[in-house]
Amino acid sequence: MGIAYFADSLLQMKKAIDIVLSPVYFVYKLWVGAMFWLTLVLLYPLFALFLRHPSGYAAAFRLKRFWSWLLCTLFFCPIRRTFKAELPPAPFVVVSNHCSYLDTVFMYRIIRPYFVFMGKGELLRWPLFGKFFRTTDIAVERQSLRGSFGAWQRAAEAIDRGHCVAIYPEGTIPEDTPNMLPFKNGAFKLAAEKGVPVVCVTWRNNHKILKEPTRFFEFSLPQIIDVVVHAPISGTDSAQLRAQAHQLIQSELPQ
Repeated sequence: MGIAYFADSLLQMKKAIDIVLSPVYFVYKLWVGAMFWLTLVLLYPLFALFLRHPSGYAAAFRLKRFWSWLLCTLFFCPIRRTFKAELPPAPFVVVSNHCSYLDTVFMYRIIRPYFVFMGKGELLRWPLFGKFFRTTDIAVERQSLRGSFGAWQRAAEAIDRGHCVAIYPEGTIPEDTPNMLPFKNGAFKLAAEKGVPVVCVTWRNNHKILKEPTRFFEFSLPQIIDVVVHAPISGTDSAQLRAQAHQLIQSELPQ
């Protein structure tokens, strides 16, 4: 009875603090959104120049890494990386939990070898950002069987060229993040069929920086971006790889 009462009191206190601080959360979200789009607009002429031809894709990737560093600085979010082992030689498949709209841009601070992202087809319709998924990155039109097959074919071709591929195997940001959804099999099937390792990444607290942009008064404050990069795993059984990856990533999530 006493423990339950104490736990309930703490919950009520947290709700009260969130109500008091909700204007601060709102202002920080506005800042994050403004800095994201302002920096992208300012850098867009360079991105457009580099993305005109495949010969410029490597330069565009380096510019993305700079943009990622710039955003972390402007968001007041230093990064703490924990590597369980050295990254393997490229190519490899990167999989991570998906807990924030910022996971994608932060990934460029973590993975140094050139990689392409696979993302949902809706990203093609994002202003400015959609340019990446019409050139270097790969949009998956999940409603179309032909579109999905074409996307996975492009991913396989990227591996053949020696490029890494980054995928969110959950397919979306879970409502109750940082809890994870079951993983889809595509990333692990790609790795198993191509005989390349899988590098698992755990984002531990990105959701505290920005979870859902339209929930204006939800918790959102600067954090030390806490990320764990696990030792690579490999195998020929995609289902086993998927289970192992899920377990690895979940093992470093806050309880």
